[in-house]
Amino acid sequence: MDEKIYQIAEQIVQLHQKAYEVYLPLVEDVCSRIVSEDELSHLLDYLLDFACDEKGLKLYKMVCRRYLYIYPSCIKLYIEAYREMWGNEDSYSVEDS
Repeated sequence: MDEKIYQIAEQIVQLHQKAYEVYLPLVEDVCSRIVSEDELSHLLDYLLDFACDEKGLKLYKMVCRRYLYIYPSCIKLYIEAYREMWGNEDSYSVEDS
């Protein structure tokens, strides 16, 4: 039983690493230009699924910081979504690294 749990945990770690590798170029692209609010929302929807991981959260924050003053209400909704899904009130701030 313990071996199966270890294998599942290892698969989750690998999945998070693969997600980081896939999403990093997308995040870099979106942060290098101004995208529509719809495109931004689609990316943040996907990133939110992996924001429980340190690297995934880093990507999520990069996008939120980039668009905070462009689409403030959208970013506010996604910060609230993160808090609801993964953390509490103190666990996410756009200013945090």
